[in-house]
Amino acid sequence: MLDVVFHTLTQGFYFLVFAFLVRCLILLWKPSFPANAPKLVSGYPLVGAVRLYSDRRGFCRDSKAASPTGNYSYYLGRNRVVGLSGPQGRKTFFENQDLSLDQGAGLFVAFSSVAERPNDPSLETHVSYFRSTVRAALLRTQSLEFVPAAIDACTTASLNRILAKGLIDPFQELRGLNAQSSAAVFGIDEVAYSPELSKKVSDLVSDVDGTFSAADMMVPWLLNPLHIPAMMAVGRAYVMLWQIIRNRKQEHHHKRGDSKKDCMLQNLIEKGRSTRAILKIMLTSVFASQGNSPMVASWLVIWLATDAHWMARVRQEVDQVVVKHRKDGESPEEVLQALDVHSLEHEFPILEACLLESIRLAAGLLLFRKNISPTDVPIGDTGEVIPPGAFVTYDAEEANLDPGIHPNPQRWDPGRFLSDDAEHRKVLLGYTGFGTGRRKCRELIPFLVEYILTLILMARM
Repeated sequence: MLDVVFHTLTQGFYFLVFAFLVRCLILLWKPSFPANAPKLVSGYPLVGAVRLYSDRRGFCRDSKAASPTGNYSYYLGRNRVVGLSGPQGRKTFFENQDLSLDQGAGLFVAFSSVAERPNDPSLETHVSYFRSTVRAALLRTQSLEFVPAAIDACTTASLNRILAKGLIDPFQELRGLNAQSSAAVFGIDEVAYSPELSKKVSDLVSDVDGTFSAADMMVPWLLNPLHIPAMMAVGRAYVMLWQIIRNRKQEHHHKRGDSKKDCMLQNLIEKGRSTRAILKIMLTSVFASQGNSPMVASWLVIWLATDAHWMARVRQEVDQVVVKHRKDGESPEEVLQALDVHSLEHEFPILEACLLESIRLAAGLLLFRKNISPTDVPIGDTGEVIPPGAFVTYDAEEANLDPGIHPNPQRWDPGRFLSDDAEHRKVLLGYTGFGTGRRKCRELIPFLVEYILTLILMARM
């Protein structure tokens, strides 16, 4: 018996060594950059510029300083990557239609390369199907009217629990609250109304977050034992959502479509979408909503709690909206709960400015794209290009923390975004937070409404 086990382990070890050597041979061959690509940053053999993983800010700063145009090229494994900076780099990154966000995710999210990605965008499992489905729903004004009531119904108990505690850890509390409210937006009531399940979802996302690193350049991720917790977390989330979708479809079938519930999940079921397509949309939504959003909201709560001036202005704004919309005998809470999406989007400019300023300071994003065109993409009039198939990165802190755009950039000051002559409007793309680009990202509207409503309720606590 021991001999069999020893033989199996030995064979497994030889297989891992063989896979590692094959990986090294693959990494030895790298497609070259064209002569008119930005200046190449030196890196380590096989793995390339892995300093990006350990010191992103320093790597981007030093690479930009060493290049005459501020743009630079580097390798991650055998992937060609172009780092952009400056006004022309920002314009190219955010406005060029040949640079794909969806395809760019493969550079840093290892398991995205094994997800099903058919070439036909009309297929339900294509990556663009999620965007088109959400965008089509949001273009109908009435499709979002359920959001305030859905969020309030599932988060009231959580907010009361937070109020009872007095002293809280916002990073922990808001992560769970975000999971609940996001599930409510998408109609996943089983998670939205269960603090236990919402905490489980948050924990599963935390297990995946930060798992992938420079080691993935050398070791195929399926063979990396460090990825086992992440793979198990994704699997558990998959099974949980699959069971929810299956049960909801069975209920819909038994009721013969007679459902008055208005939510994204119900709409997908009523349209006859496949379980696999719905599952992909829901799984993508769960992981996307649990990214930087809870962290940004937590810092926003901290900054408001420590700044009496802006807290007073936020509360004054909330009180003004309550007075404007109050009907006979309604309490402030009842007025806020009855606000429609248009009011939440347009009648809280101070709170929205607080959110934008918190994103500017706290998000710390390294944004990515991929050139999906068969030709070079020019970088403005610099004479440099992004070769076809190359990934593209942009350090959002370059603009967001630039003292030439935002004076005293480390200071939290929502007033930057309130005037008609706001700082970020003085230069091209002076603010590079969520939704920046050649068109308004309507997929972010549910999350914006979600956070504004949650923060309004917390501001009155």
